[in-house]
Amino acid sequence: MSRYFSTLSHNISSLINDIRSYSHTSTPTTRNDQRDISLSTSRNTYRRLNGQVPPEVRDNTVHGILEEDEEEDEEEEQDDNDEGDESDSPPPSYNAATTSTSTSPSRKRLRRNPVFSLFVVIGIGWTAGLYLTYPFPTTIPLFVGSLIILFGWTITTLTDLVFSLLRQRESTTTIMARYTPLRKMGLAISTVFLIYLFNLGFTPQTHTQSSPAAMDGSKEKYFIAANMHNNEAVLSEWSSQLIKLIFHLGRDNVYVSIYESNSRDSTKHLLSVLNTTLENLSIEHRIITDEDNKHWWPYATAVERIEYLANARNIAIEPLQSPDPHIRLNGYREYTKILFFNDVWFDWRDIVKLLNTRYKSDSKEDEGEYDQVCAMDFGSSGLYDTWVARDVCGTPLRPFWPYVKDGESIERIRKGEPIRVSACWNGVTVLNARPFLFHDSGDLDGSIPAVGGLEKRGWRMIDNSSYPHSVSSPVLIHQNPIEFRTSNISQCDHSECFLISYDLHRYYPDRPVKIYMNPEVKVAYERNWFNWHNVVLEIPIIKWWLSGLFCS
Repeated sequence: MSRYFSTLSHNISSLINDIRSYSHTSTPTTRNDQRDISLSTSRNTYRRLNGQVPPEVRDNTVHGILEEDEEEDEEEEQDDNDEGDESDSPPPSYNAATTSTSTSPSRKRLRRNPVFSLFVVIGIGWTAGLYLTYPFPTTIPLFVGSLIILFGWTITTLTDLVFSLLRQRESTTTIMARYTPLRKMGLAISTVFLIYLFNLGFTPQTHTQSSPAAMDGSKEKYFIAANMHNNEAVLSEWSSQLIKLIFHLGRDNVYVSIYESNSRDSTKHLLSVLNTTLENLSIEHRIITDEDNKHWWPYATAVERIEYLANARNIAIEPLQSPDPHIRLNGYREYTKILFFNDVWFDWRDIVKLLNTRYKSDSKEDEGEYDQVCAMDFGSSGLYDTWVARDVCGTPLRPFWPYVKDGESIERIRKGEPIRVSACWNGVTVLNARPFLFHDSGDLDGSIPAVGGLEKRGWRMIDNSSYPHSVSSPVLIHQNPIEFRTSNISQCDHSECFLISYDLHRYYPDRPVKIYMNPEVKVAYERNWFNWHNVVLEIPIIKWWLSGLFCS
């Protein structure tokens, strides 16, 4: 037995010498390394003694040593956890390389930060929600989601830093040593960037209200016309905005004329409610609900469809141009503007802005009263009425930005200034009433001569030099008002709204016609797209993002 204890004493002495020798030659970088070395050495000693020590001695010696090591390991792990709550990284005296490893407490804490994780979930949710609500090919949802995540990272990192500094349990140098130079730079840049965005603002600009300017020093009168068919989804809000607009313009200055036909939803009932409201408010109006068992679609040919729509629009403006004095308004000549609505979502303040449209050239000269001005109408695929709208060259507009080709118009759209167009309608249009009013036989005589220069691209399907005196369009006579119509060429199925703009070119052969589109007035055929163009795209930080994408 003494021989065994002698051997055990010798091995333990060797173990102590080995540990002392290792501590002099290579100092462990962390407490974890020391623990690993001690545990490894103990296990090696156990294996060396396993076959040499009697069981009773082995149980009382080596097993005891290992149990003590395990207890010390548990205590050290508990100490490490306690220290991890107070500090994200080891003290600066340790090897700096260990602070950048993937197992460092600071990285674990970053990965497990529940507040930042919540911001990530919110950012992803906003991105997905915007794409689902507005299924349009745009980077805006990605920008919004990334901005939320960036804000979450910045605010959680700053909070952690400030809280550590305020506790004063460690020196400032120790706290700042936890952050790599790249992380410090990222935190500084993101903080400045977010402050800049907050300064831009997160809410759209409010509308400014102003009364439309008087024409030729006289008081304006407005004839408001509309056609309705299966419009229950929009009609309640449409009526509400209409009433607000009328009160702004003055009830004595407005006449409302609406023609509805063949609706299968609650449109007729909602128009009946509007009719009662207008009567109670003493607003002059005429609302017709019709049932002729005809529908604008399907028709055998597009010309028949356009003819039906043209007739419906003519009924709406009948009180201004009917030869029947029982239908025609007594004071029809007093009306200076025709405001024609489609079944669109709109804000009454935008319509005031549309009525106030003035085109100023590069020399800042006001070109005076317009012949026609239009809004911009939008649907799920972008600009909606590209079949009607023509740019200054007579070319159809495109549904996506920048909608037109010429640089001058693009720059004016970017600034929110009216642009010249050859034709438009686009949800809401305002027409100078004069060419559309009924004329007595003795007022004006003679037909309007054929207009030259309309053979350019975009007009050739309507007028061509091969058709003498514009045989494809009816002769315009001064004593007859301009009406909605179809093209006389059956293969040219142009919209009745497009032909109104075209006839204005023919009505004024001695001067350029003044047809403008106001990009600040945006209407839509669905509520979500109205909100998209009038709320989301008007948020200052979104406008900043778009200005960076479309700066050229």
